[in-house]
Amino acid sequence: MKLKKAGCVLDLIGNTPLKQLNNIHPGKGTVWGKLEYYNPGGSVKDRSALQIIKEAYDSGVLAKGQPVIEMTSGNMGAGLAVVCAAMGNPFIAVMPAGNSPERCKILEAMGARVHLTKQVDGVPGMVTG
Repeated sequence: MKLKKAGCVLDLIGNTPLKQLNNIHPGKGTVWGKLEYYNPGGSVKDRSALQIIKEAYDSGVLAKGQPVIEMTSGNMGAGLAVVCAAMGNPFIAVMPAGNSPERCKILEAMGARVHLTKQVDGVPGMVTG
């Protein structure tokens, strides 16, 4: 695979490679899979995060340096962490305390500040809102 050079991590979002899936369908035709895990945040949600933040800038709702806060513990949070870090916006991921410590560390490593909320009607290890 040819390596792509990028001046900014945002340049790596999208344009993910396609992989032919030879063993999926025995009939005529070809099935291709889009390898979205090649995005910097690891999923297709990087595309959504980038578009949301770009639109917020374009509309004047968000400016450089203003924080972005999202209730998330999943792939959208990872995408927002990457995009916000690159664009100069602090990102605060709000999530229930039932999330794993590893999930918190992953988001923090991507540039997010994690705020844990009280666990509601759950048992330890079970994520509830």
